[in-house]
Amino acid sequence: MANAAPGMDGILVVAKEPGFTSHDVVALVRRLTATRRAGHGGTLDPFASGVLPVFLGLGTRIVEYHMADDKSYRATVCFGSTSETDDRDGELVAGTGPVPTKEAVEAALADFRGPILQRPPDYSALKVAGRRAYDLARQGTPAELAPRAVVIRRLDLVEWDDSDPARPAAVLEVECGAGTYIRSLARDLGDRLGCGAYLGALIRSASGPFALAAAHSLDEIRSAAAVGPDAMAALLLPIHAGLDAIPGATLTDTEVIAVAKGQQVKPTDRPSVEPGARVRFLAEDGTLVGIGSWKGGRLVPEKIFLGAPASAGTGRERGAGAGTGGAGDDTGDTGDTSGGADRNSAHAALASEPRLRVADPRNKMAVVPGIGALTAELGRLYLAVGVFDGLHRGHLYLLRELCRAARRAGARPAVITFDAHPEELIEGLAPPLLCDPDERLVRLQAAGIEVTVVQHFDHALRITPYDAFVASVREHIGVAGFVMTPDAAFGFERGGTPEALGALGEREGFAVTVVSSFLSNGEQVRSSEIRRRVTAGDLAGARSLLGRSVGVTGRLGEPALPETGAGSGRMPVSFDLPVSLPPDGRYAVVVGPAWGPRLPALPASRPNVASVVDGAVLLEDGSAGAAGDRIRVVFNAAASEA
Repeated sequence: MANAAPGMDGILVVAKEPGFTSHDVVALVRRLTATRRAGHGGTLDPFASGVLPVFLGLGTRIVEYHMADDKSYRATVCFGSTSETDDRDGELVAGTGPVPTKEAVEAALADFRGPILQRPPDYSALKVAGRRAYDLARQGTPAELAPRAVVIRRLDLVEWDDSDPARPAAVLEVECGAGTYIRSLARDLGDRLGCGAYLGALIRSASGPFALAAAHSLDEIRSAAAVGPDAMAALLLPIHAGLDAIPGATLTDTEVIAVAKGQQVKPTDRPSVEPGARVRFLAEDGTLVGIGSWKGGRLVPEKIFLGAPASAGTGRERGAGAGTGGAGDDTGDTGDTSGGADRNSAHAALASEPRLRVADPRNKMAVVPGIGALTAELGRLYLAVGVFDGLHRGHLYLLRELCRAARRAGARPAVITFDAHPEELIEGLAPPLLCDPDERLVRLQAAGIEVTVVQHFDHALRITPYDAFVASVREHIGVAGFVMTPDAAFGFERGGTPEALGALGEREGFAVTVVSSFLSNGEQVRSSEIRRRVTAGDLAGARSLLGRSVGVTGRLGEPALPETGAGSGRMPVSFDLPVSLPPDGRYAVVVGPAWGPRLPALPASRPNVASVVDGAVLLEDGSAGAAGDRIRVVFNAAASEA
């Protein structure tokens, strides 16, 4: 792939045409702009059309701030039939009840306005136990998808067509919150009226601040690409477009320098926002410096946009006092941490995965099955609480600071983590994992952690206040203190903020150490951002934040018979839990044995090619191991780039 054209950092608002998937549009834009990093701001079904914001280069760093944007649609709902996919692409089955009148439809709409619970369609891209819901539905075993809370702010009938009395159709104008399925709205409206209904057509007229009137057709984009990079760049909105809803704080030159280093500041211009609210950091000339949050009377940086672009790989990684050495700072699985600049390095096939770097080979970490199993024999603990999915560079920086704080207090560094991701209980679906649970324990031990508590996460724990949670720990063991980042919190409704925990510690006699969030190229390292980059196919970008190449752990299945009669056939890899995988395609990988607390952490070293198809992984060289073996598959690059 060609190097990214200069100036291709921004937002391209595309008018998607029916017949294209959202992934198709992103792939086309990526090719026409020669920009490696690209992603969209909300999926549109293939039959739908309308606004699809595509974020390019630096613009990909602000996608998360648009994921909660409201959407507006013009939807055609057809009554008198149902569809297995809840839209016109599925097989239609005639309804059993009488078709409604226009007046009946208008009356029924009232029940769908405001906050409602909505069950996602069976044919959706949601993952259940690592598999797409639409895959399970196609096999005749649709998943039990839990209803979700969504908000429909406006729902009006603007056109009524009863030219076919047996199949009337209503055109609805819909304004709704993120996560709302218009297909589900059509299905549920038909159920409410007793006649069945499906979505016949859909146009997205707005996605947050991006409107269809300002969107560019695919032909317009192709024409601009034919003229040259300047014409294409002229179609882009700046990365700060549409962020005006986030309150701003104007910083002095000195404050700009401080936040650019990842430091928290007490600004001269105090924003009028609630604690924990998101804030834009602005220079005195109005330039967007970064985005962060307002906590404890300080601005806490999350993303910084000053200096070299993240994709250029020249930005300096920053954290409070952060270096790049020392116990627990990284795993040794360095890969390419340049953010994608060194493409020759990023795309070269790995001969072998680097060995795991261990802070102290004498460390025999104790793994405790829950807080109730803690005993005084383990000694005083200095604790960090979190899921620690991925053990990325931000986590490893925090763990290094935890080890330092524990040494200063004469305590043992310890972690409380969970056997399930909290989102699985809260939202009904767990996010795809970046690190196998067994491998997570190995990496925690390598980072210098001496005690890891694996706590069961259930509804009772979810509603436990932070002070009761701390009391349950201190009931079993001495607690020297906690280490947290400014934006961290635990306990019911995230009540255990650093400020609240610090006040509790002053009363109860334990310390709270707050360390600045780790910034890489001006961006706070987060598991959600790494997952987004993996899903978008940006393996180099994910590697820059993860600190190692993306890897997954699964179990080998029986090899398929080779089509040509030669070789040993392709071997499928199955997963017990959802894992973070790149888009469909072929990838250069290395394969090795799975890691576990009592297993050697051997580097993956056997070259192979993996095909990702609809969330499934197939190894093309069928000699990766025996069926039933647990293995690690480490992704390097798309096979065409290796």
